[in-house]
Amino acid sequence: MSRQSSPDISDSELLEGLEDKFDMGAERERRMQALRNEAQRLKAINETEYGKVVTYGDEKKLIERMSKDKWVVVHFFHPDFPRCRIMDARLEELAPKHPQTLFLRASVADTPFLVNKLGVQVLPCIYVFVDGKGVDRLIGFEELGQTDQFSTKVLEFRLQQTGALPSGPVSLANMMGKLREGDESDDSDDDQFLDKARRRGKVGIRNGLALGLDDE
Repeated sequence: MSRQSSPDISDSELLEGLEDKFDMGAERERRMQALRNEAQRLKAINETEYGKVVTYGDEKKLIERMSKDKWVVVHFFHPDFPRCRIMDARLEELAPKHPQTLFLRASVADTPFLVNKLGVQVLPCIYVFVDGKGVDRLIGFEELGQTDQFSTKVLEFRLQQTGALPSGPVSLANMMGKLREGDESDDSDDDQFLDKARRRGKVGIRNGLALGLDDE
């Protein structure tokens, strides 16, 4: 009784099988490299001042730092003010999401020159600098719904309008869609803020706010 021969495998089929194996290996290597790159990026962020809120106690060093970076958000605070602590908490949530932007904080007691030059009178006070020039500011919680319970998303939306977050401004429709996914208890405050933004067309960017750091 004759043995049944095994089906022949062509050279092209062998090559295709080998190519599939190589493709899988290459894809795995690409994924591993992507993971390594991400780990290095996170490590670099952790070792620098990006991706977190950094406190400056030396006014001269603060001015130098603000002048050198492209996108800078500075929180002028008083340690005894509860609303300043609320703002700190929101900024600490935002900073890791926007590692291209430098988030700084400084006590008004440590920065008398800047407090006078920038006219800081109400706290918390946020100043936004792009290429060393002051482009916008947030005073208190006036533009954040006038509530201590404003969401981080509302603050992020507001800062995006200043150009301080280089991911670019989001649309009101997208922003409202994101807010719907959040805590229902925050909806009324967030909607109040967004309704105000819609009426104004663009949130609070103050044209002509020229606050260069290189002139006395």
